[in-house]
Amino acid sequence: MTLKQPVNSSPTAEDIQSYLPAYDRLELLAVGGMGAVYKARQISLDRPVAIKVLTHACSTALQFRQIFKCEAQVMAKLNHPNLVSIYDYGEANGLLYIVMQFVEGRSLHDAAHGKSVAPQESAALVSKISKALSHAHNAGILHRDIKPANILVDSKINPVVVDFGLAHHSHESTMKGQTVFGTAGYTAPEVLEPPYSADQRADIFSLGVLLHELLTGQMPQSPYVAPSGLAAVDPRYDAVVMRAIHPNPAKRYNNCEAFAADLDRIVAGKELSLSPLLLTPAVHPGLVHKTPVTSTAVVKPAATPQIPAAAPSEPSNVIALPSLDNSRKTNTSTKVALAACVTMGLVVSGLIVDSVMNAPTRNARNEAKQGKPKSPVKATSDARNNRGEPTMGPDITASNL
Repeated sequence: MTLKQPVNSSPTAEDIQSYLPAYDRLELLAVGGMGAVYKARQISLDRPVAIKVLTHACSTALQFRQIFKCEAQVMAKLNHPNLVSIYDYGEANGLLYIVMQFVEGRSLHDAAHGKSVAPQESAALVSKISKALSHAHNAGILHRDIKPANILVDSKINPVVVDFGLAHHSHESTMKGQTVFGTAGYTAPEVLEPPYSADQRADIFSLGVLLHELLTGQMPQSPYVAPSGLAAVDPRYDAVVMRAIHPNPAKRYNNCEAFAADLDRIVAGKELSLSPLLLTPAVHPGLVHKTPVTSTAVVKPAATPQIPAAAPSEPSNVIALPSLDNSRKTNTSTKVALAACVTMGLVVSGLIVDSVMNAPTRNARNEAKQGKPKSPVKATSDARNNRGEPTMGPDITASNL
C-alpha cells in the first residue's frame, strides 16, 4: 500500500537516498515553492554536492516538470566561477533531480537582510554578479529572478548565482495569457506589462535593486530616496543605481558589462563613463515598495511611472521646484502680482542710486547758500568717495535687494 503524500511536501532524505544510491549523507538545506535542496556526498568522488528535487505536487504538473528540465539544460550551457555548476540531471522513480555544485556559505538574504554593506564591498559583489550574468546573457540565457536569496556567498566572499528555475532563452517572450513569474520588488516593469517581453536589461533592473539594498539595507521605496540620502554612500552610486532601475529599459545600461565597469570605476576612484543617462534626475518614479520574499511568487502587472527631467546640478534626493513659467498651478493673477513686485523693486533701487549719485551736488549747493565755499580739490575727493561707497536707505535691507 502506497501512502498518500501531503499536497506539496518534499521527499525525505531517506527516499532520495533510496532512489539515488550513488549519494549518501543527505541533509535538507532549504524548501521553496517548487522544490527542495539537499546537501549530500557523491560517493564515487567523495565530494559534497547539492541535490535539487521537485516537491511532490510540482512533480506531477507538466508545467513545473518542463521548467525543471529547462533549468538543468540552462545550467549545463554555463561555465563561470560565479555561476553554480551542474553535475547531473535525471529522473528516478518519478523523481526529477539536479545534482549541482555545493557552495559552502550562505545566501545574501541570510547574511545581509536589513543591513547595509560597506559601499566598496557592495560594488565588488554586484560587479562580480554582473559579469557572471553577462556570461549567461552571451549564451542567450536570462535569469529573471535575481534577488539576495538566489546569491550565495562562499567563505572567500565570492558570490555564486543559483536557482535558474525561471531562466529562459533571451529570444523567447511571455505572451498575453501566460503566467508571469518573478519576485515582488525585484522584477522589472516591462516583465509585468503586455506583451511581457524582457531582455538582459530586466536582469540589470534586478541588479540595481540588489545594489540599492546592499548599500542602504533596504529596497527602493516610494517616495524614492537615493542611496546617499539613506547611508554614507558616494553620490556616484546614486547615478549608477538610478540608471540600472530606470523604468524605461531604453534608459538603463545596455548590458551587464557596462554596469560592472561603472562599479569598478567607482571602486578604483575613477570617473564614471560619459553618458547623459548618468545624470541623476531629482525625482525617481514612484516605486512601490513590496516586502521581499525568499520564494518565487507570481507578480501582478503594474503601471510603469515616468521620470520627470531635472537639472544635472540638482542633488538626487532633492525634489526640484517648478519654475514660474513652467508651473501649471500658477495662475495669471499670481504672475501679475509677482511682476508688480519686481517692478516696484527696480523703481526703489533706481531712487537709491539717484540719491547716492546726486548727494555731492546737493551738498555743494547748500554750502554755497550758507556762504561756505568748498575747494574744488576737496569737493572732487568727496564725490569720488561717495560714489565708491554703497549706500542704503533707512527702509532697505540686503534681503530686499
